[in-house]
Amino acid sequence: MVERSGHDELKRFIRFGIVGVSNTLVDFIVFFLVHSLLGSIVGQIVSYAAGMLNSYILNRRWTFGQKHARDYGQMLRFIAVNAVIAAGTALLLSLMDKHLPLVAAKLLVTAAGVFINYFVSRTWVFRPKHAEEQTEIK
Repeated sequence: MVERSGHDELKRFIRFGIVGVSNTLVDFIVFFLVHSLLGSIVGQIVSYAAGMLNSYILNRRWTFGQKHARDYGQMLRFIAVNAVIAAGTALLLSLMDKHLPLVAAKLLVTAAGVFINYFVSRTWVFRPKHAEEQTEIK
């Protein structure tokens, strides 16, 4: 098994954070473009899906450095995790939207989704198939 230094882990975490910011921007932009047409719940699902696509592409290649050919198991894990998070955040948003301003509700829901997504992505979705795939981050 290849050991990763704390420095590599910090770089990976920072990259995940940068990708997360870009996902959040995509999510918020799409959400506020479509929510008046589709409503909050469907708007949340559509905007989350846009951020999710951005997340998969950038995290797979840049954050976790996986250059190998398509990995359908990884794609399925990614989709499953994000589908559950999307459903949960849509439900939370619909509940919170009645009691908080929409922007505040969206921020809180997004923060919860980010925390869960990082943990599951790091430990399950983007895990290397083999220990030798764990390379140093450049």
